[in-house]
Amino acid sequence: NWALAPVCDLESGAPNPFLGARAFGDYAQRVAEWVVAWVDACQAEGVLACAKHYPGIGRALTDPHLALSGIEADAGALWARDLLPFRAAVDTGVASVMAAPVGFPALDGSGTPASASRPLLHQLLREELHFEGLIVSDALSMAGAAPDGDEVGAAIAALRAGCDLLLAPSDPHGVVEAIEAATDAGVLSLDALEASIAR
Repeated sequence: NWALAPVCDLESGAPNPFLGARAFGDYAQRVAEWVVAWVDACQAEGVLACAKHYPGIGRALTDPHLALSGIEADAGALWARDLLPFRAAVDTGVASVMAAPVGFPALDGSGTPASASRPLLHQLLREELHFEGLIVSDALSMAGAAPDGDEVGAAIAALRAGCDLLLAPSDPHGVVEAIEAATDAGVLSLDALEASIAR
């Protein structure tokens, strides 16, 4: 009842090593229209759709499965082009958004992966784009999500940044224990976790 699709990333023409034919194309407005049609059709059948990989990884030159990648485009270019399909998906009521394990220094100067970036998940996605659905991390087992190899730390960072769900940790039991410990220590807000559960 949940499809981790559609891919909203734009084919940038760069030698992207992992996106390939999963992208709808490179013309942002056309891609946005197809994303809306895909989301509407999917959710009309009772299946939750998931717009990924927010805020758009078509420009990435490094495979985030293997290493942390940073996208150096300026904020204006990202707003005008890369974010357009995601804005359309949010406007049409997409149920979930997957945050990319890629850094966007123009949108968060720290270069933190989007899946652990409060500026990208809370300020931009929640407050500016008014997204009220589920935010899910990309697979925590990916090197881009945990560039220092600390999957547990990446899980806590993703929850603190605003993710509601954690995708595919290689050690689910260890991650659950870490969440419990972080909640007990006040590192994670119980109210925020309960809000995620409600969503």
